[in-house]
Amino acid sequence: MTDLPLSGIKVIDFTGVQAGPACTQMLAWFGADVLKVERTSGGDVTRNQLRDIPDLDALYFTMLNSNKRSLAINTKAPEGLEVMEKLIRGADVLVENFAPGAMDRMGLSWDKIQEWNPRLIFGSVKGFNEDSPGPTSRSTRTWRSAPAGRPSLCD
Repeated sequence: MTDLPLSGIKVIDFTGVQAGPACTQMLAWFGADVLKVERTSGGDVTRNQLRDIPDLDALYFTMLNSNKRSLAINTKAPEGLEVMEKLIRGADVLVENFAPGAMDRMGLSWDKIQEWNPRLIFGSVKGFNEDSPGPTSRSTRTWRSAPAGRPSLCD
């Protein structure tokens, strides 16, 4: 088998719901070793959303997280931060899509991450940049579609 373009690249997937997991899934399709970091209390919220078969991960979750390994970490505990430090030191890429300031509140500020791994590529999937009218909000579908003039009645 031919090596894929991103073979040997280690990615920490610190994302949830749709945009972030879709981004890191593409990296996995191209051969990256993607480790999805999830909450210890229930994992990614989409594991249970739109579940059609009891006691199995929802199809929505599996569609966006195939080809990934998964690890539940309590990043608010000192032990969890120790695990994150080890992962970050050995990673090439970290992708997150938390609400603004969440990484800092977890003790994973840009300065701390750069101290641990100055060569790390840091991807932040956000619906707004810092200068937009909604940078302190989470970017939900409604928030993104309403300013664009196309809100859905189904949201």
